Amino acid sequence: MKLMKLSFATLTLVVAFSSCKKDDPETVSVNNNVAHTDEMVVPANFDYQNSRGVDYSFSNISQWGKEKLRLDIYDFSPYGGGGLLESKFLEANGTLTGSMVLANTVKTVYAVLNFPDGSSVMTVIEAQGNSFNYDFSAQKSLRKTAPVSTNCTSGCDQTFNNHSSNVSVNSNDPGLVFCFTGNTTGNININKGGVTVRICGTATINQISLNNGSFLEITDGADVTIKNLSVNSNGTLTVYNADLSIENSFSPSGVVTNYGTLEIEKGLNLNSNADLDNYGTVTVGQNMNVSSTLNNYGTLDIEGNVALNGGSTTLNTCKMMVGGKMDFNAPITIEGYIGVDGKLTVNGGGVVTLKDGGMLEGAEATINNSITGTGAATSLMKVSGKTTINGGGSLNGSLEYCDLDGVETNTGSINAPATLACNVYIATNACNPVGNGSPQIADDDNDGVGNDVDLYPNDPAASGAIYYPSANNFATIAFEDLWPHAGDYDFNDLVIGYNYTMVTNANNEVVRVEGRFVTKAIGAGYTNGFGVQLGCASSAVASVSGNLLTQGFINESSNGTEQGQTKATIIVFDNAFKTIKDVGGTSFVNTVKTEAIKTPDTLNIQIAFNTAISQGQLGMAPFNPFIFINGERGKEVHLAGHVPTDLADNSFFGVGADDTQVSNGKFYKTEKNHPWAINVAGDFDYPVEKEDIVTAYSYFATWAQSGGSQSADWYADLSGYRNSSKVY
Repeated sequence: MKLMKLSFATLTLVVAFSSCKKDDPETVSVNNNVAHTDEMVVPANFDYQNSRGVDYSFSNISQWGKEKLRLDIYDFSPYGGGGLLESKFLEANGTLTGSMVLANTVKTVYAVLNFPDGSSVMTVIEAQGNSFNYDFSAQKSLRKTAPVSTNCTSGCDQTFNNHSSNVSVNSNDPGLVFCFTGNTTGNININKGGVTVRICGTATINQISLNNGSFLEITDGADVTIKNLSVNSNGTLTVYNADLSIENSFSPSGVVTNYGTLEIEKGLNLNSNADLDNYGTVTVGQNMNVSSTLNNYGTLDIEGNVALNGGSTTLNTCKMMVGGKMDFNAPITIEGYIGVDGKLTVNGGGVVTLKDGGMLEGAEATINNSITGTGAATSLMKVSGKTTINGGGSLNGSLEYCDLDGVETNTGSINAPATLACNVYIATNACNPVGNGSPQIADDDNDGVGNDVDLYPNDPAASGAIYYPSANNFATIAFEDLWPHAGDYDFNDLVIGYNYTMVTNANNEVVRVEGRFVTKAIGAGYTNGFGVQLGCASSAVASVSGNLLTQGFINESSNGTEQGQTKATIIVFDNAFKTIKDVGGTSFVNTVKTEAIKTPDTLNIQIAFNTAISQGQLGMAPFNPFIFINGERGKEVHLAGHVPTDLADNSFFGVGADDTQVSNGKFYKTEKNHPWAINVAGDFDYPVEKEDIVTAYSYFATWAQSGGSQSADWYADLSGYRNSSKVY
């Protein structure tokens, strides 16, 4: 069963169905009494986080042998401008667990599972909280979607509740419906055509007879055991999403349709007028004889022998398992899989057609008629023991015949392109638990990840990536630099746009970090530097490149990390003014609208590791960013709640407006819990010079004072959200 590429119509439907929901400004109250950040009353445990860590788990049944499958996670539909958050790998049959950072505005994610042949499947997942999981195998269910089940609450002409005596239906009205609810134990005989018996609930019945074109319906959720069931004279049995067990042999002469679980404890005989359509699971405890029509779209499990007799036709598009032998005396088309523990015999009337990668497998085979492969994909017949191809036997079409010890007797014909071989690749899936061979997937760098799903097909050390905030978008971090004293809260003293790509290998371990940093604004006269501390040890880093150090007071180790740091600390630049073109030491760069806009350079930082490390060792973006003020290396300013580095001068704690309390885990907040830095997992239009953020953004105070529970999108460019004259 080949997964097809997503169609445009499907994608259009997904995009139309889903949308990014923003907080409605009419449903949140603006605190008009807050005219300055210093007036905000903020919960003590609020750290001004615009993002949250989310744990996830994905599962998938085997589809591609040992091939890796790439899972892409987006913050919105990839066909509607969604940002790619990460690309990681599942084994073909396995589970992927991990953690990621989601902006608090993101309530759903889009997950796309990519297969080595370029096909993919996509799902939309609710991600309201801090965890989610999804099983992609649910998209490959064996069952056809059942029609809406009938029920016993409407359309019943007569209802029997907890009925224990026998019922005979002899009415001449063909439209009558008799409903059985509760627990039914009596016999039921339907003698008139067109009458319907509907069983809901539970039932243990000795005898049910359907005569003269009558109907028996086993409704959703029902659990029914019948010792003897007769479907005669064009009667019809329908099993919805229910369980039906027949204790004795079953020999219907009418139509049987199963969407649920049908267990026949002894033999099954499909008489000449019978028609079995299976969309669920049918198990047969003994032999099965087919003399009519059998269509298997689900799972058919026969413990004994199977005989396809003259006059019958069989279509198998999914899975049939046979515990004994199987005799083909009539035509059969196999699009799925048939596995036979015993001998396969193709007799004079047995015309076997294997279609589009269909597979037939047995212990040994005697072939007296044709076996033909049709369709675009090569099919396979596989035999573990003896093969005898007699004079009337032939192998034809797009077919490989695989006899593991060679064909012992061949007096028939093998007609090209049919061949004796075992090479064709047939994927395992819900309908084929065995499959065959290995896919021929190009893997130029031999890293175990096929080219079509490898983000770095020519780099054996790299295969996937984790992004922050997403692949093609930048986050923003904005600082006040008067710490430990309170500033003017315009959060433009140093504004940096940045993006991280954590490059991973085939095992989802990080091999390097690529950071892009753009100094957007400098609204201060101080010469400030900027760095970031990772979660891993300094010794884990092999090299750092791309940073800009011009002042001469940063001491680097040979691997490019800062000396004296337990955790890997990278100084991106030591003088912000050097990162913007055509600027000397002038204050107020890109913070005053009437002044010329200055163009920043982009610093591209590469951090390589000695050996690949886990995401847990590295930590989660944005990691621990900080500035150091006016050339004083120890005068660090971090995001609220983030710890200082080993080189920070702790003597500044508790001075001025700073209320850092190391013993209580409180860092870089005032006594009123106001910060000196904020991070936005997206683009942020910072306030112009000397304009407090609470007057520039209508919902910043609402967000902060609610502890982040309201107005998570306070920074969005939406009507009523900002005072445009106060935003750069």
